[in-house]
Amino acid sequence: MTERPIETSKADVQRQFPRRWLTYVTLLIAAAGLMILIIGMLMPAYTDSEPAERIRMGLECERGIPNTDKDRRCDSQLWHRSMNSLRTSKWSLVDGGAGLLLSGLTTCVFFWWRGRKPRRLWLTPKSTLSILAHAGLCWLVQIPAYALHFITEMTRGYYPHWADTIAIPMIESESILLGLFLPYMAIWLAFVVGARLPVSLFSTVPGRPLVNVFWTGASALLMVPIVLVLIGAVLEGPTVMVPFLWLTLWLALCARAAALARHRPTR
Repeated sequence: MTERPIETSKADVQRQFPRRWLTYVTLLIAAAGLMILIIGMLMPAYTDSEPAERIRMGLECERGIPNTDKDRRCDSQLWHRSMNSLRTSKWSLVDGGAGLLLSGLTTCVFFWWRGRKPRRLWLTPKSTLSILAHAGLCWLVQIPAYALHFITEMTRGYYPHWADTIAIPMIESESILLGLFLPYMAIWLAFVVGARLPVSLFSTVPGRPLVNVFWTGASALLMVPIVLVLIGAVLEGPTVMVPFLWLTLWLALCARAAALARHRPTR
């Protein structure tokens, strides 16, 4: 009578141990990101702000050489080269630090949310509709994210004053994302349609090695571009996309498990 509670307690501790360490690692990543972000915010944007402002306004195309063009225009490549020579790593540190901070906080919140019941941490959602809805949300959120990214780059002085309006790339990116939305959702539908959920996140189909390899390989192909975009978002932006890209990675694991669940025999 007295041994069972002790055994249960030990089992609970063993299940919670990996989750605790994952939480500690994510908090460490968030702390490192916050430190880098603060360093970047405290750093000046230019090694010498006065010539940078003159070049930015088109008064000079190269440092110390007045611009003779009456419209204060320069060769765009020369302008970017001159501005880049005066920039510090401020915005790279800000973007990278914010990306790491959001990565750490996102994964920490995820482990807390899913891990309140230890078994739930390693299960897929309860319905295929939930996977599809979250995947669609993560795709569509790119529209405001990239719009904010273009606005941020403009405020940082990345574009010359004679450049085209940022409304053009904003409209183009929106058009591309909306045009690819249905094909993108069709890919997810191929994974999850007809699946019986929830299932274990890393489950396999016993005695079906080819099926396991096929859907694992298919999910890996799905994850590769997500990982590449995530790395780019952490390093250069749009930083707002970082939490949604982490969620998409988890959804890709759920999609693999859902696809394999269709091949399990019904009880």
